[in-house]
Amino acid sequence: MMKQIKTCETCQLWGGRDSVYDEHVRRCHAVYQYHDSTEWDDDGNIRKLLPEHDKHLAFVKDADDYFAMLLTRANFGCVQHKPK
Repeated sequence: MMKQIKTCETCQLWGGRDSVYDEHVRRCHAVYQYHDSTEWDDDGNIRKLLPEHDKHLAFVKDADDYFAMLLTRANFGCVQHKPK
């Protein structure tokens, strides 16, 4: 039996109608926005992960904490791969 290569092309978390940006690049839905996944600590000095995001492996962040996403090509490999 041949082992499946874990790339975006064979992952259920890659793309979708709302996340195709050109013929080669799509959004990865396995990566969460950092600002939405964290809150300030009790002293207001550093952000900490919210409990529901504690197991997530990757985050994206922009300078304004407005919106960010990870765009990948079909042959990008990932440890968070979920087969289609």
